[in-house]
Parts: sequence; structure tokens; C-alpha cells
Amino acid sequence: MANSPRLRVLLDFDGTLVGPNVAMLLVETFCPDGARVAREVDEALHAGSISLREAWDREVALLPADRLDEMREFVVQEVPLREGAHELAALLLRHSVDVTVLSGGLDFFIRPVLDREGFPYPVLSERLLVDSARLGIEYPHGHPDCRICGICKAQVVVRYARPGAPTVFVGDGSTDRYAAEVADVVFARRRLQEYCRRQGIPYLAFETFDPVTATIKSWLENGEPIPVRDRRGLASSVCPVSRDVAAVSD
Repeated sequence: MANSPRLRVLLDFDGTLVGPNVAMLLVETFCPDGARVAREVDEALHAGSISLREAWDREVALLPADRLDEMREFVVQEVPLREGAHELAALLLRHSVDVTVLSGGLDFFIRPVLDREGFPYPVLSERLLVDSARLGIEYPHGHPDCRICGICKAQVVVRYARPGAPTVFVGDGSTDRYAAEVADVVFARRRLQEYCRRQGIPYLAFETFDPVTATIKSWLENGEPIPVRDRRGLASSVCPVSRDVAAVSD
């Protein structure tokens, strides 16, 4: 273990560490006509007709501020981890790999789920603002100029990059695409797989965490080479961080 590569793992939450998209689940459960609203917002977001911030504004405005404790308890009771999460966590802990949860979700439901499972990972996410009348959102990890995303996952990936310590990003959705553009290694499922294929971004597929664990174990314990990309960023990206990385790589 002393000779294990120094990895850094950045792990998406909704649809990755846990099965469902928690924000959509809360809208479906706690808002009038929630299933229709959640579906319409999701379709608009992934069609690119609204930004992640606009999607959050629509959804959070509908959530009942006076039922916050009930919503939090609902998430803790009803939202399962993706199969194989504990085995992956044990491997990363055994090798002292740094893990950060990097999410466009909300802090008020992410931390309770991590605490439920005994995962001490730091969380970078959007922050719920609460007053007596309504809920709002703060974006403490947003890009200073770009407003496409809430949290700027690409900016975090670049900030966490260290020579000789590959940054591994694990994600599933459209909001993960810009992190995938700049990460050293990408594990992808669902919409992120589709995007990586279209853009020619190398990725390793997963559905449960079993192949993620097996692959990282082969790097850490069997000495297999980590397939770090030679070139990162996309010059054609709408993400300014990705474009900057691509320009430096030229």
C-alpha cells in the first residue's frame, strides 16, 4: 500500500452515489402536481433550454419551507446508496484515497445520507437558504462569471489536480459533463456516457459500483497502469474552464 498511486476521487451524489435524483424525488413527493413539474424541469434542463440554476429556482420555489425536517427525514429513510458503494468506500479508505462528494444537489439532504452511512467525506454542493416563508439557494462553489451550472464542477476538478495524483471523476448526468471534460479519468453512466461518446472523451462504464471498485483495486493493488488522458479540456466547450484547459494543452 505504501507504493499505491496517489489518487483523488470526486464523486457525484444524485444518480451516482445514490440511486435517484433526490431533488426530483422531493418535488414529486412534496409538491402539488410534482411528478409533472419534475419531469418538465428535467426534460428542459437536459435539452439545454434552461440552466441548472433555472431548474433549481423552479424546483426549490415549490418545496414547502415548513416541511424541511420532514423532507430531510424522507431522504434519510427512502434514498438508497448505489449497489457496491460500501465496498468502494472500504477500498478507498484502505488506501487513504482522498474522496470528495461534488454535487449540484443541496447540502440539507446530502450530509444526512452520508452520516447515515458513516461516510465522512467533505461535500461541495449548493446550499439551501431558509426563511419562514420560502426556500432559496446559494451557490458557494459557482464560477465567478459563468452561470450555466450551479456548482462549477470543472473548476473544482482543475483546482484539485496535482502532479502525479490523477483526479478520478465519477458521475452520471448532463451536469457532470464539464467535469468529465477536464478530469484525468472518468467513470460514467447514463447521460454522461452518451456525452462522453459524442465528444470522444475516454470513460469507464459502470452501473453498480462493482466495476469501479474492481478497476481502482487493479490500479492500487495490482499495479495496473491508470489510463490518464494525455489531453484534457475541449476547445469547443461552452464551459470556460474546459476551454482554458484545452488552450493550455495546445
